[in-house]
Amino acid sequence: MLNPDEYRAHDALGLAALVRDGEVTSAELVECALAAIDHHDPVLNAVILRDDALAREDALTPPANAPLAGVPFLVKDINVDVAGWPLTHACRFFAGAAPARADSQLARRWREAGLITVGRTNTPEFATDFACEPELYGPTLNPWDTSRTPGGSSGGAAAAVAAGMVPMAHASDSGGSIRVPASCCGLFGFKPTSGLVASGADIGPLVGGLNCDHVISWSVRDCAAMLDYTAGPADGAPTAWARPGDGFLRAIDLPPQGLRIGLCATAPSGQKPTAEIAAMLMQTGALLESMGHDIIPFDWPENIDPIDVAAAIWTSEIALAMEQRAKLLGRAPRADEVGPLVRYSLDQAAYHSALDMARMRLQRWDIRRRVAQATASFDMVLTPVTAETAVPSGLLGGLSERSFDDWAARSAAFAPYTEIFNLTGQPAMSVPLHQGADGLPVGMQLAARVGEDALLLRLARQLEQASPWASRRPPQNRLVQSGMH
Repeated sequence: MLNPDEYRAHDALGLAALVRDGEVTSAELVECALAAIDHHDPVLNAVILRDDALAREDALTPPANAPLAGVPFLVKDINVDVAGWPLTHACRFFAGAAPARADSQLARRWREAGLITVGRTNTPEFATDFACEPELYGPTLNPWDTSRTPGGSSGGAAAAVAAGMVPMAHASDSGGSIRVPASCCGLFGFKPTSGLVASGADIGPLVGGLNCDHVISWSVRDCAAMLDYTAGPADGAPTAWARPGDGFLRAIDLPPQGLRIGLCATAPSGQKPTAEIAAMLMQTGALLESMGHDIIPFDWPENIDPIDVAAAIWTSEIALAMEQRAKLLGRAPRADEVGPLVRYSLDQAAYHSALDMARMRLQRWDIRRRVAQATASFDMVLTPVTAETAVPSGLLGGLSERSFDDWAARSAAFAPYTEIFNLTGQPAMSVPLHQGADGLPVGMQLAARVGEDALLLRLARQLEQASPWASRRPPQNRLVQSGMH
Protein backbone atom coordinates (compact mmCIF):
# COMPACT_ATOMS: atom_id res chain seq x y z
CA MET A 1 0.00 0.00 0.00
CA LEU A 2 1.19 3.54 -0.68
CA ASN A 3 2.48 5.53 2.27
CA PRO A 4 0.69 8.83 3.02
CA ASP A 5 3.21 10.97 1.11
CA GLU A 6 3.05 8.71 -1.94
CA TYR A 7 -0.75 8.68 -1.85
CA ARG A 8 -1.14 12.45 -1.71
CA ALA A 9 1.54 12.98 -4.38
CA HIS A 10 -0.79 11.61 -7.08
CA ASP A 11 -3.82 13.18 -8.70
CA ALA A 12 -6.87 11.03 -9.50
CA LEU A 13 -5.67 10.01 -12.95
CA GLY A 14 -2.29 9.14 -11.47
CA LEU A 15 -3.88 6.86 -8.86
CA ALA A 16 -6.07 5.23 -11.51
CA ALA A 17 -2.96 4.52 -13.59
CA LEU A 18 -1.37 2.75 -10.62
CA VAL A 19 -4.43 0.52 -10.34
CA ARG A 20 -4.43 -0.28 -14.06
CA ASP A 21 -0.72 -1.11 -13.96
CA GLY A 22 -1.21 -3.45 -11.02
CA GLU A 23 1.02 -1.43 -8.68
CA VAL A 24 -1.80 -0.97 -6.15
CA THR A 25 -5.34 -2.27 -5.81
CA SER A 26 -8.56 -0.32 -5.49
CA ALA A 27 -8.89 -1.70 -1.96
CA GLU A 28 -5.48 -0.32 -1.03
CA LEU A 29 -6.39 3.15 -2.30
CA VAL A 30 -9.57 3.12 -0.23
CA GLU A 31 -7.52 2.22 2.85
CA CYS A 32 -5.20 5.14 2.09
CA ALA A 33 -8.17 7.50 1.91
CA LEU A 34 -9.73 6.21 5.12
CA ALA A 35 -6.39 6.49 6.93
CA ALA A 36 -5.96 10.07 5.70
CA ILE A 37 -9.46 10.94 6.94
CA ASP A 38 -8.65 9.35 10.30
CA HIS A 39 -5.45 11.40 10.47
CA HIS A 40 -6.71 14.84 9.45
CA ASP A 41 -10.46 15.04 9.95
CA PRO A 42 -10.60 15.18 13.77
CA VAL A 43 -9.31 18.75 13.49
CA LEU A 44 -10.50 19.82 10.02
CA ASN A 45 -14.08 18.44 10.31
CA ALA A 46 -14.40 18.13 6.54
CA VAL A 47 -16.17 14.73 6.40
CA ILE A 48 -19.60 14.46 8.02
CA LEU A 49 -20.55 10.95 6.84
CA ARG A 50 -18.35 7.90 6.31
CA ASP A 51 -19.31 4.53 4.88
CA ASP A 52 -16.15 2.47 5.29
CA ALA A 53 -17.90 -0.86 4.82
CA LEU A 54 -19.57 0.09 1.54
CA ALA A 55 -16.38 1.72 0.22
CA ARG A 56 -14.39 -1.41 0.97
CA GLU A 57 -17.03 -3.58 -0.65
CA ASP A 58 -17.16 -1.40 -3.80
CA ALA A 59 -13.37 -1.40 -4.02
CA LEU A 60 -13.31 -5.18 -4.40
CA THR A 61 -15.12 -5.05 -7.74
CA PRO A 62 -14.51 -1.73 -9.52
CA PRO A 63 -16.09 -1.48 -12.98
CA ALA A 64 -13.95 -3.20 -15.62
CA ASN A 65 -11.94 -0.75 -17.76
CA ALA A 66 -13.40 2.26 -15.92
CA PRO A 67 -11.09 5.27 -16.41
CA LEU A 68 -10.96 6.15 -12.69
CA ALA A 69 -11.30 2.66 -11.28
CA GLY A 70 -10.54 2.54 -7.59
CA VAL A 71 -10.04 6.26 -6.97
CA PRO A 72 -11.56 7.36 -3.61
CA PHE A 73 -14.07 10.21 -3.83
CA LEU A 74 -16.12 12.36 -1.46
CA VAL A 75 -19.60 13.78 -2.11
CA LYS A 76 -20.87 17.12 -0.82
CA ASP A 77 -23.92 16.99 1.47
CA ILE A 78 -26.11 18.81 -1.04
CA ASN A 79 -27.89 18.19 -4.37
CA VAL A 80 -26.85 14.61 -5.16
CA ASP A 81 -28.48 11.41 -3.84
CA VAL A 82 -26.20 8.46 -3.14
CA ALA A 83 -27.95 5.13 -2.62
CA GLY A 84 -27.98 4.20 1.05
CA TRP A 85 -26.95 7.64 2.32
CA PRO A 86 -29.11 10.44 3.73
CA LEU A 87 -28.97 13.95 2.31
CA THR A 88 -29.27 16.59 5.04
CA HIS A 89 -28.19 19.86 3.37
CA ALA A 90 -26.43 20.43 6.74
CA CYS A 91 -29.85 21.44 8.12
CA ARG A 92 -31.17 20.19 11.47
CA PHE A 93 -34.66 19.84 10.01
CA PHE A 94 -33.25 17.16 7.70
CA ALA A 95 -31.26 15.34 10.38
CA GLY A 96 -32.51 11.77 10.43
CA ALA A 97 -33.53 11.91 6.76
CA ALA A 98 -34.09 8.49 5.24
CA PRO A 99 -31.29 7.06 3.12
CA ALA A 100 -31.72 7.54 -0.61
CA ARG A 101 -33.14 4.52 -2.39
CA ALA A 102 -31.15 5.09 -5.56
CA ASP A 103 -28.29 7.14 -6.96
CA SER A 104 -29.12 10.35 -8.74
CA GLN A 105 -27.94 10.71 -12.33
CA LEU A 106 -24.61 12.33 -11.46
CA ALA A 107 -23.79 9.71 -8.83
CA ARG A 108 -24.41 6.99 -11.41
CA ARG A 109 -21.91 8.68 -13.72
CA TRP A 110 -19.32 8.76 -10.93
CA ARG A 111 -19.73 5.04 -10.38
CA GLU A 112 -19.52 4.31 -14.10
CA ALA A 113 -16.21 6.21 -14.16
CA GLY A 114 -14.97 3.87 -11.43
CA LEU A 115 -14.90 6.27 -8.47
CA ILE A 116 -15.32 4.80 -4.99
CA THR A 117 -17.47 7.07 -2.83
CA VAL A 118 -16.28 6.91 0.77
CA GLY A 119 -18.36 9.64 2.43
CA ARG A 120 -19.95 13.08 2.40
CA THR A 121 -18.32 16.48 3.02
CA ASN A 122 -19.47 19.39 5.13
CA THR A 123 -21.23 22.46 3.75
CA PRO A 124 -23.00 25.46 5.30
CA GLU A 125 -26.72 24.96 5.71
CA PHE A 126 -28.20 24.67 2.20
CA ALA A 127 -24.83 25.80 0.81
CA THR A 128 -25.67 29.44 1.49
CA ASP A 129 -22.40 30.88 2.79
CA PHE A 130 -18.82 31.64 1.75
CA ALA A 131 -17.71 29.99 4.99
CA CYS A 132 -18.42 26.38 6.01
CA GLU A 133 -19.93 26.61 9.49
CA PRO A 134 -23.29 24.82 9.76
CA GLU A 135 -24.96 24.55 13.15
CA LEU A 136 -25.67 20.86 12.52
CA TYR A 137 -22.08 19.70 11.98
CA GLY A 138 -19.90 22.57 13.17
CA PRO A 139 -17.20 24.46 11.25
CA THR A 140 -14.71 23.04 8.78
CA LEU A 141 -11.21 24.52 9.08
CA ASN A 142 -8.59 25.38 6.48
CA PRO A 143 -5.61 22.97 6.22
CA TRP A 144 -3.29 25.89 5.44
CA ASP A 145 -4.20 27.63 8.71
CA THR A 146 -6.78 26.11 11.02
CA SER A 147 -7.75 29.53 12.36
CA ARG A 148 -9.13 30.38 8.89
CA THR A 149 -12.15 29.28 6.88
CA PRO A 150 -11.63 26.98 3.89
CA GLY A 151 -14.31 29.02 2.14
CA GLY A 152 -17.80 27.93 1.19
CA SER A 153 -19.97 26.46 0.38
CA SER A 154 -17.83 23.51 -0.78
CA GLY A 155 -15.53 24.03 2.19
CA GLY A 156 -15.55 20.40 3.27
CA ALA A 157 -14.60 19.27 -0.21
CA ALA A 158 -11.78 21.79 -0.50
CA ALA A 159 -10.36 21.04 2.95
CA ALA A 160 -10.45 17.30 2.26
CA VAL A 161 -8.63 17.61 -1.05
CA ALA A 162 -6.08 20.12 0.24
CA ALA A 163 -5.26 17.88 3.21
CA GLY A 164 -4.80 14.86 0.93
CA MET A 165 -7.81 12.79 2.00
CA VAL A 166 -8.86 12.32 -1.63
CA PRO A 167 -7.36 13.71 -4.87
CA MET A 168 -10.60 15.41 -5.88
CA ALA A 169 -14.10 15.76 -4.49
CA HIS A 170 -17.60 16.69 -5.58
CA ALA A 171 -18.42 20.38 -5.25
CA SER A 172 -21.26 22.63 -6.34
CA ASP A 173 -21.44 26.31 -7.20
CA SER A 174 -24.49 28.60 -7.16
CA GLY A 175 -22.62 31.82 -6.43
CA GLY A 176 -18.95 30.91 -6.14
CA SER A 177 -19.09 27.78 -4.00
CA ILE A 178 -16.48 25.92 -6.07
CA ARG A 179 -14.22 28.86 -6.85
CA VAL A 180 -14.06 30.52 -3.42
CA PRO A 181 -13.03 27.36 -1.48
CA ALA A 182 -10.58 26.46 -4.25
CA SER A 183 -8.98 29.88 -3.85
CA CYS A 184 -8.86 29.62 -0.06
CA CYS A 185 -7.30 26.16 -0.14
CA GLY A 186 -4.89 26.48 -3.07
CA LEU A 187 -6.80 24.19 -5.45
CA PHE A 188 -8.13 24.27 -9.00
CA GLY A 189 -11.84 25.05 -9.03
CA PHE A 190 -13.86 25.00 -12.25
CA LYS A 191 -17.52 26.00 -12.60
CA PRO A 192 -18.80 24.61 -15.91
CA THR A 193 -21.23 26.32 -18.24
CA SER A 194 -24.68 26.15 -16.69
CA GLY A 195 -26.37 22.89 -17.62
CA LEU A 196 -23.24 21.12 -18.82
CA VAL A 197 -23.19 18.78 -15.81
CA ALA A 198 -26.61 17.70 -14.55
CA SER A 199 -27.14 16.49 -10.99
CA GLY A 200 -30.34 14.71 -11.91
CA ALA A 201 -32.31 16.39 -9.13
CA ASP A 202 -36.06 15.82 -9.17
CA ILE A 203 -36.78 19.55 -9.45
CA GLY A 204 -34.55 19.95 -12.52
CA PRO A 205 -31.80 22.59 -12.80
CA LEU A 206 -31.02 23.64 -9.26
CA VAL A 207 -31.25 27.20 -7.92
CA GLY A 208 -33.11 28.30 -11.02
CA GLY A 209 -30.20 27.17 -13.21
CA LEU A 210 -27.57 29.12 -11.25
CA ASN A 211 -26.12 25.96 -9.73
CA CYS A 212 -23.37 23.88 -11.32
CA ASP A 213 -22.10 20.56 -9.97
CA HIS A 214 -18.55 19.45 -10.66
CA VAL A 215 -15.35 18.86 -8.61
CA ILE A 216 -12.52 20.57 -6.78
CA SER A 217 -9.15 19.08 -7.71
CA TRP A 218 -5.38 19.57 -7.64
CA SER A 219 -4.85 19.12 -11.36
CA VAL A 220 -6.45 20.57 -14.45
CA ARG A 221 -6.38 17.16 -16.12
CA ASP A 222 -8.51 15.60 -13.36
CA CYS A 223 -11.07 18.36 -13.82
CA ALA A 224 -11.12 17.90 -17.60
CA ALA A 225 -11.36 14.11 -17.32
CA MET A 226 -14.32 14.39 -14.95
CA LEU A 227 -16.14 16.54 -17.48
CA ASP A 228 -15.60 13.79 -20.06
CA TYR A 229 -17.23 11.29 -17.70
CA THR A 230 -20.02 13.45 -16.25
CA ALA A 231 -21.02 16.12 -18.79
CA GLY A 232 -24.40 15.53 -20.32
CA PRO A 233 -27.97 16.72 -20.02
CA ALA A 234 -30.37 15.56 -17.37
CA ASP A 235 -33.14 13.20 -18.39
CA GLY A 236 -35.77 15.32 -20.09
CA ALA A 237 -33.51 18.32 -20.72
CA PRO A 238 -34.40 20.03 -24.02
CA THR A 239 -30.81 20.90 -24.98
CA ALA A 240 -27.25 19.70 -24.47
CA TRP A 241 -23.94 21.55 -24.69
CA ALA A 242 -21.55 20.29 -27.32
CA ARG A 243 -18.29 18.82 -26.05
CA PRO A 244 -14.95 18.86 -27.89
CA GLY A 245 -14.68 16.17 -30.56
CA ASP A 246 -11.91 14.30 -28.74
CA GLY A 247 -13.14 15.21 -25.28
CA PHE A 248 -12.11 17.77 -22.67
CA LEU A 249 -9.04 15.86 -21.46
CA ARG A 250 -7.46 15.72 -24.90
CA ALA A 251 -8.44 19.32 -25.61
CA ILE A 252 -6.18 20.67 -22.85
CA ASP A 253 -3.09 19.48 -24.75
CA LEU A 254 -3.55 22.31 -27.27
CA PRO A 255 -2.32 25.61 -25.74
CA PRO A 256 -4.46 28.61 -26.72
CA GLN A 257 -2.79 31.41 -28.65
CA GLY A 258 -3.29 35.16 -28.62
CA LEU A 259 -6.37 35.40 -26.40
CA ARG A 260 -7.92 38.81 -25.72
CA ILE A 261 -8.42 38.94 -21.95
CA GLY A 262 -10.21 41.78 -20.19
CA LEU A 263 -8.70 42.57 -16.78
CA CYS A 264 -10.83 44.13 -14.06
CA ALA A 265 -9.97 44.60 -10.37
CA THR A 266 -13.40 46.00 -9.50
CA ALA A 267 -16.31 43.67 -8.73
CA PRO A 268 -19.77 44.15 -10.31
CA SER A 269 -20.85 45.62 -6.97
CA GLY A 270 -18.02 48.18 -7.04
CA GLN A 271 -16.01 46.35 -4.37
CA LYS A 272 -12.21 46.64 -4.58
CA PRO A 273 -9.63 44.03 -3.50
CA THR A 274 -6.88 44.53 -0.97
CA ALA A 275 -3.71 46.09 -2.33
CA GLU A 276 -1.98 42.70 -2.09
CA ILE A 277 -4.59 40.92 -4.20
CA ALA A 278 -4.72 43.80 -6.68
CA ALA A 279 -0.96 43.36 -7.14
CA MET A 280 -1.43 39.62 -7.67
CA LEU A 281 -4.04 40.37 -10.33
CA MET A 282 -1.55 42.55 -12.20
CA GLN A 283 1.10 39.83 -11.86
CA THR A 284 -1.34 37.36 -13.39
CA GLY A 285 -1.96 39.74 -16.28
CA ALA A 286 1.80 40.04 -16.81
CA LEU A 287 2.17 36.25 -16.78
CA LEU A 288 -0.56 35.89 -19.39
CA GLU A 289 1.08 38.57 -21.53
CA SER A 290 4.39 36.69 -21.33
CA MET A 291 2.53 33.66 -22.68
CA GLY A 292 1.42 35.61 -25.75
CA HIS A 293 -2.04 36.79 -24.68
CA ASP A 294 -3.36 40.36 -24.86
CA ILE A 295 -4.44 41.96 -21.59
CA ILE A 296 -6.86 44.87 -21.96
CA PRO A 297 -8.41 46.89 -19.09
CA PHE A 298 -12.12 46.17 -18.71
CA ASP A 299 -14.96 47.84 -16.81
CA TRP A 300 -18.29 46.28 -15.89
CA PRO A 301 -21.53 47.88 -17.07
CA GLU A 302 -23.42 49.83 -14.43
CA ASN A 303 -26.08 48.27 -12.21
CA ILE A 304 -25.24 44.59 -12.68
CA ASP A 305 -24.72 43.58 -9.04
CA PRO A 306 -26.37 40.12 -9.01
CA ILE A 307 -27.07 39.85 -5.27
CA ASP A 308 -30.78 40.77 -5.25
CA VAL A 309 -31.69 38.59 -8.22
CA ALA A 310 -29.68 35.60 -7.04
CA ALA A 311 -30.97 35.86 -3.47
CA ALA A 312 -34.59 35.79 -4.65
CA ILE A 313 -33.86 32.58 -6.57
CA TRP A 314 -31.96 30.65 -3.88
CA THR A 315 -34.23 31.69 -1.02
CA SER A 316 -37.34 30.50 -2.88
CA GLU A 317 -35.74 27.14 -3.63
CA ILE A 318 -34.75 26.63 0.00
CA ALA A 319 -38.31 27.44 1.01
CA LEU A 320 -39.57 24.80 -1.45
CA ALA A 321 -37.26 22.15 0.01
CA MET A 322 -38.40 23.04 3.52
CA GLU A 323 -42.05 22.80 2.46
CA GLN A 324 -41.47 19.34 0.98
CA ARG A 325 -39.76 18.17 4.15
CA ALA A 326 -42.55 19.59 6.31
CA LYS A 327 -45.15 17.68 4.27
CA LEU A 328 -43.15 14.47 4.66
CA LEU A 329 -42.86 14.89 8.45
CA GLY A 330 -46.35 16.29 8.88
CA ARG A 331 -45.11 19.31 10.80
CA ALA A 332 -43.34 22.62 10.39
CA PRO A 333 -39.71 23.00 11.52
CA ARG A 334 -39.07 24.01 15.10
CA ALA A 335 -37.12 27.19 15.73
CA ASP A 336 -34.00 25.24 16.71
CA GLU A 337 -34.10 23.15 13.51
CA VAL A 338 -33.25 25.91 11.06
CA GLY A 339 -30.39 28.37 10.91
CA PRO A 340 -30.70 32.11 10.34
CA LEU A 341 -30.26 32.04 6.56
CA VAL A 342 -32.98 29.42 6.20
CA ARG A 343 -35.30 31.47 8.41
CA TYR A 344 -34.56 34.45 6.20
CA SER A 345 -35.33 32.34 3.12
CA LEU A 346 -38.70 31.29 4.51
CA ASP A 347 -39.55 34.92 5.29
CA GLN A 348 -38.54 36.04 1.80
CA ALA A 349 -40.52 33.29 0.09
CA ALA A 350 -43.62 34.42 1.96
CA TYR A 351 -42.92 38.05 1.06
CA HIS A 352 -42.18 37.78 -2.69
CA SER A 353 -45.15 37.63 -5.02
CA ALA A 354 -45.27 35.90 -8.38
CA LEU A 355 -45.02 39.36 -9.96
CA ASP A 356 -41.85 40.06 -7.91
CA MET A 357 -40.28 36.86 -9.23
CA ALA A 358 -41.23 37.79 -12.79
CA ARG A 359 -39.50 41.16 -12.32
CA MET A 360 -36.41 39.37 -11.02
CA ARG A 361 -36.41 37.13 -14.09
CA LEU A 362 -36.45 40.19 -16.35
CA GLN A 363 -33.66 41.79 -14.32
CA ARG A 364 -31.60 38.60 -14.61
CA TRP A 365 -31.87 38.56 -18.39
CA ASP A 366 -31.11 42.27 -18.61
CA ILE A 367 -27.88 41.70 -16.65
CA ARG A 368 -26.94 38.71 -18.82
CA ARG A 369 -27.55 40.68 -22.00
CA ARG A 370 -25.50 43.70 -20.91
CA VAL A 371 -22.59 41.59 -19.65
CA ALA A 372 -22.55 39.71 -22.97
CA GLN A 373 -22.47 42.99 -24.88
CA ALA A 374 -19.75 44.47 -22.67
CA THR A 375 -17.51 41.41 -23.01
CA ALA A 376 -18.17 40.63 -26.68
CA SER A 377 -14.71 41.77 -27.79
CA PHE A 378 -12.91 39.56 -25.21
CA ASP A 379 -12.21 35.84 -25.22
CA MET A 380 -12.10 35.88 -21.42
CA VAL A 381 -12.35 38.12 -18.37
CA LEU A 382 -9.77 38.09 -15.55
CA THR A 383 -10.64 39.15 -11.97
CA PRO A 384 -9.69 38.09 -8.46
CA VAL A 385 -11.74 35.31 -6.87
CA THR A 386 -11.92 37.00 -3.48
CA ALA A 387 -11.15 40.51 -2.34
CA GLU A 388 -9.02 39.25 0.58
CA THR A 389 -7.32 36.05 1.70
CA ALA A 390 -9.24 33.42 3.65
CA VAL A 391 -10.95 35.16 6.55
CA PRO A 392 -10.88 33.93 10.16
CA SER A 393 -13.21 31.07 10.98
CA GLY A 394 -16.41 32.41 12.53
CA LEU A 395 -16.26 35.81 10.83
CA LEU A 396 -18.94 35.04 8.21
CA GLY A 397 -20.92 32.08 9.51
CA GLY A 398 -24.54 33.03 8.90
CA LEU A 399 -26.53 35.82 10.49
CA SER A 400 -26.42 35.09 14.23
CA GLU A 401 -27.23 38.55 15.64
CA ARG A 402 -26.78 40.42 12.35
CA SER A 403 -29.35 41.46 9.80
CA PHE A 404 -29.35 39.85 6.37
CA ASP A 405 -28.09 43.08 4.85
CA ASP A 406 -25.12 43.12 7.25
CA TRP A 407 -24.31 39.48 6.52
CA ALA A 408 -24.64 40.03 2.77
CA ALA A 409 -22.39 43.09 2.91
CA ARG A 410 -19.65 41.20 4.82
CA SER A 411 -19.91 38.20 2.47
CA ALA A 412 -19.74 40.46 -0.55
CA ALA A 413 -16.73 42.26 0.91
CA PHE A 414 -14.97 38.87 1.00
CA ALA A 415 -16.12 37.32 -2.30
CA PRO A 416 -17.84 39.82 -4.64
CA TYR A 417 -16.48 38.52 -7.96
CA THR A 418 -18.00 35.10 -8.51
CA GLU A 419 -21.80 35.23 -8.48
CA ILE A 420 -22.07 37.27 -11.68
CA PHE A 421 -20.94 34.25 -13.72
CA ASN A 422 -23.62 32.04 -12.18
CA LEU A 423 -26.16 34.61 -13.31
CA THR A 424 -24.73 34.72 -16.85
CA GLY A 425 -24.16 30.96 -17.05
CA GLN A 426 -20.54 31.36 -18.18
CA PRO A 427 -17.82 28.86 -17.30
CA ALA A 428 -15.41 30.30 -14.74
CA MET A 429 -12.45 29.00 -12.78
CA SER A 430 -10.20 29.73 -9.83
CA VAL A 431 -6.54 29.14 -10.67
CA PRO A 432 -4.23 28.82 -7.60
CA LEU A 433 -1.38 31.01 -8.78
CA HIS A 434 -0.44 32.98 -5.66
CA GLN A 435 0.19 33.00 -1.93
CA GLY A 436 -0.28 36.00 0.33
CA ALA A 437 2.22 37.41 2.79
CA ASP A 438 0.41 35.32 5.43
CA GLY A 439 1.20 32.15 3.44
CA LEU A 440 -2.44 31.58 2.47
CA PRO A 441 -3.30 30.61 -1.12
CA VAL A 442 -4.95 33.12 -3.43
CA GLY A 443 -6.72 32.18 -6.66
CA MET A 444 -7.35 34.26 -9.73
CA GLN A 445 -10.62 33.97 -11.67
CA LEU A 446 -10.97 33.64 -15.43
CA ALA A 447 -14.30 33.32 -17.22
CA ALA A 448 -15.00 32.48 -20.86
CA ARG A 449 -18.08 32.71 -23.07
CA VAL A 450 -20.96 30.31 -22.52
CA GLY A 451 -20.07 26.90 -23.92
CA GLU A 452 -16.33 27.56 -24.21
CA ASP A 453 -15.37 25.34 -21.30
CA ALA A 454 -12.67 23.58 -23.31
CA LEU A 455 -10.95 26.87 -24.17
CA LEU A 456 -10.95 27.86 -20.50
CA LEU A 457 -9.46 24.50 -19.51
CA ARG A 458 -6.80 24.82 -22.20
CA LEU A 459 -5.71 28.13 -20.66
CA ALA A 460 -5.79 26.58 -17.20
CA ARG A 461 -3.45 23.83 -18.36
CA GLN A 462 -1.16 26.43 -19.94
CA LEU A 463 -1.03 28.33 -16.62
CA GLU A 464 -0.47 25.12 -14.67
CA GLN A 465 2.57 24.35 -16.82
CA ALA A 466 3.90 27.90 -16.54
CA SER A 467 3.40 28.15 -12.78
CA PRO A 468 3.04 24.65 -11.26
CA TRP A 469 0.98 24.83 -8.11
CA ALA A 470 0.86 21.20 -6.94
CA SER A 471 4.16 21.70 -5.07
CA ARG A 472 2.51 24.39 -2.93
CA ARG A 473 0.55 21.97 -0.77
CA PRO A 474 -0.15 22.61 2.93
CA PRO A 475 3.04 21.58 4.75
CA GLN A 476 2.38 18.47 6.81
CA ASN A 477 4.43 19.86 9.71
CA ARG A 478 2.05 22.84 9.83
CA LEU A 479 -0.92 20.48 10.06
CA VAL A 480 0.74 18.64 12.94
CA GLN A 481 1.61 21.89 14.70
CA SER A 482 -2.03 22.91 14.39
CA GLY A 483 -3.04 19.87 16.41
CA MET A 484 -3.39 17.14 13.76
CA HIS A 485 -1.98 13.92 15.13
